[in-house]
Amino acid sequence: FFCLEGIDGCGKSTQLKRLAEFLTGKGYDVLTIREPGGSEISESIRSLLLDIRYKGVMDSRTELLLYNAARAQVIAEKIAPALAAGKVVLADRFAWSTLAYQGYGREIDPQMVLNLSNITCGKFNPALTIVLDVSLEESRRRQAGENRVADRLESEAVSFFERVRNGYLKIAEVFPDCVNVVDANGDMDKIQDRIRDLILKRLA
Repeated sequence: FFCLEGIDGCGKSTQLKRLAEFLTGKGYDVLTIREPGGSEISESIRSLLLDIRYKGVMDSRTELLLYNAARAQVIAEKIAPALAAGKVVLADRFAWSTLAYQGYGREIDPQMVLNLSNITCGKFNPALTIVLDVSLEESRRRQAGENRVADRLESEAVSFFERVRNGYLKIAEVFPDCVNVVDANGDMDKIQDRIRDLILKRLA
């Protein structure tokens, strides 16, 4: 079970797709999920969480609980059965996202966020999470190039994303055994090579 994390525009979705194709080519049976989402119920919760109509309306605690509700469902419905069947699970975000965004970004007590994650996830946590780290300037530049309307989270202030990015770096510092930071500002192929190296070491 592996996960790619990072602020919006870090390239994780693109890199996860490439990683899945690579591992499938190596003979692994791979399940990819995105968070929030990955199952019908979880995708419905995702729609609520990202709906721009609720900007300034949804309470931070509601947001925290909804992310965990979506996660509990996708674990029960998708992740746990896949791991039991011997598949490799690749997640586009997981529980560290909630600590970064709701704990550090929303400034909810990080320990409370961790406690809730423990209840939600139990034993189902990634063996390795790779945080793709980009500068806020690079994040904004990439998102501007996508030419789409920002959702409720993406439309937050720059200061929010500064706290989130710093939160990810703090998480990697505190949990070095299961969280690695990869500089994602450079060449996409070299970043993918680094990701593959880290994952293959855990699969060996």
